[in-house]
Order: sequence, then structure tokens, then C-alpha cells
Amino acid sequence: MLTEDMGEYLRLYDLWSQWKPEKPEGILIAHASIHGNTAYASEALKSKLERKGAQVTMCDLTATDLSYAVTSAFYCGKLVLACSTYDGGLFPPMKAFLDHLQTKGFRNRRIGLMENGSWAPAAARLMRVELEKMKELRLCETDVSLRGALNQTSEAQMDALVAELCAE
Repeated sequence: MLTEDMGEYLRLYDLWSQWKPEKPEGILIAHASIHGNTAYASEALKSKLERKGAQVTMCDLTATDLSYAVTSAFYCGKLVLACSTYDGGLFPPMKAFLDHLQTKGFRNRRIGLMENGSWAPAAARLMRVELEKMKELRLCETDVSLRGALNQTSEAQMDALVAELCAE
């Protein structure tokens, strides 16, 4: 039996019942990196966002239990997905994460995408296909596309993505 103030429980229930985040201004960067360059770029993105005053959480999908990653995605109002292209598809940890989000009814968030692929990056397009299965997601116009590692072009794309994510 609960004997304490019910206000906080009711506030949380109200948020959850409307698919709203507990921390609307929070940004989760969930990355799935094969050789480390996508993780490095995610760290660079985190630094840029924090310099703009954003509250950022990082999640390495190759090392974090999926339940924590899903919980963090629901907690934050914005999500950046950073993934390497793997054999022409999504790196399996990102695919599993997106499958879990879809199963749990993930919705009502702002989404940014970052892909990496040395020869033919396809992760952004493939993540977009998975996200289209979910409701009320607002994708940023700018995708960051790495060709192995950060360069001037991807840095400029990253700056544009930061501006989009911090504009709201």
C-alpha cells in the first residue's frame, strides 16, 4: 500500500499514458560501432551538443544491456541513432534496438541519424525504414554520413544536426 504523496506517481502515469518523455529536453545518443569510429563520432557529437547546453546521455549498444538502452530512449525527448553499415545492412545491435523500440510502441520523439560506411554507407536509409514502422517520430532533415572517420564534410553535417536538435 502506498502511503506517500501520490502526485509524482500520477504525474509519471500521465506522461507515460501520452507517450511523452520524462526528460523532453534530454538527448540520447545510441551508437553501434564496429571498429570504434562511429563511437568516436558519437562522442564528438555529444561534446558539440553539450557545448550548446544540451543534456546528453550516451549508450553503446554493443556493450549495454538492451533494457537500459530502451529505458533511456523512452526517458529522453530526442534520440540520435549512430550506426555502421554491416554487410549492406544495419549492425545487429542497432537492428535489435530498433526492433525493441518498435515492439514497445516507441513514438513521439525527435530523431537524428548518423551512419558510417567506408564503401557504401546505407545505415541511415535502413534506420529510416525501421523508424517508418513507428508512430509520431520527427526525423531531422540532416543526416551525418561518415566514410570511415570524421572529416570536414561530416563535421559540417554534424554541426547542422546539432543546430536542428538544439532548435527545439
